[in-house]
Order: sequence, then C-alpha cells, then structure tokens
Amino acid sequence: MTFDITIQHDLKKLRRSLTALEVKAAPQATVKTINRVAASAKVASAKHIAPQLGSRQAGVKRRIAIRRASFKMMWATLVASGRQLQLIEYVVGSKKPTQQAGGKRGPVKTKVFGKSKTYKKAFIAPIRSGSSKTTVYTRKGKSRLPVRMMHGPGIKETFKRNANRAVMEAKVRERLPIEFARNLAFYAKRIRSR
Repeated sequence: MTFDITIQHDLKKLRRSLTALEVKAAPQATVKTINRVAASAKVASAKHIAPQLGSRQAGVKRRIAIRRASFKMMWATLVASGRQLQLIEYVVGSKKPTQQAGGKRGPVKTKVFGKSKTYKKAFIAPIRSGSSKTTVYTRKGKSRLPVRMMHGPGIKETFKRNANRAVMEAKVRERLPIEFARNLAFYAKRIRSR
C-alpha cells in the first residue's frame, strides 16, 4: 500500500518569489525537503497507528518504507509492508525472557486492538543465542525443538485508512514550508560561498 499526497502546487507557490541565487539552489532544496517531509509523515503515521494496534512505534516504523526522492524523480513514496508484526510488539509488560526456576515458562499476555489475550504455551526468548532482542515463540510439537516465531496483525489495513491519511497530510502541510525555507537557505549559502 503506497501513500500519495501531491505537493506540486505547494512547491510552486513556495518557488514563485525566489531570487536568482535561490532558483539555482531550488532543485537540491526540493529533493531534500521532500525526503525530510516524507520522514516526518512516516513518524506521524507510526504515532497514529501504534496506539490503535497496541504496538510500539518502533515496530510500526519498521513496516513503513520510504522510497526517496531524487533529481530524476521529484517525489517520495511511503509504502506499508504487508508483513505481520512480531507478537513481541503487542506483549503487555516485560519483554524479557519468561524462563522461570525449574525450567517452566510463564504465559505471554498481549493486547491487540484493545483486546487482551493470553498464550499459555508461548514463551519469550532471545531471537538468537546471546542477543538482547527477544521475541515470542511456541513449540511446533511436544518436543523441545523446533520452535515457531509468533506474529500478530500487520499495519497495512490501518495504514490505508482515511484517518491515517489525514494525519500524514496534516504533517506534510505543516513541515513543507519550514523544511523548504531551511533547505533553500542552506543550499543558497553553499552556492554563494563557492
């Protein structure tokens, strides 16, 4: 799912009153502005989506990719991954390994879309030996191995909702003139000092 906001009209408005020096700096300033504004929209989207899912913002951000603008392509695209988030993103309380004395593993409690659920046969363990990052696993059978990593819902459906789009559009409108003015001044100063 891609996210598309057209900001050409806004950029044309910002470019109308440029000096000759600023006109030279405008292409570089425009590319940098588009990429920075896209990054701001991504953060705003993650802040909006995470509480709805009951997830952490970091997990949501990892599922939103930015296809960056360049001189040949004067646009950036936000793309929401269809991949599910790891269940650890929805765990309520400690994300530390659930190993207890005597080799028993405690239940894993999660909250997704406001609904709580307990996985009695699941456990939290490091992603790999020696890693501080943890995730939720369940055993595939009765034996100790193999184990299967557990996943919760993804962000794609929530990302394409109109409410999320409105949040991103508001962030773009807010940041665009600020970033453009800042980047234009930076590149104009660089051209002037040559």
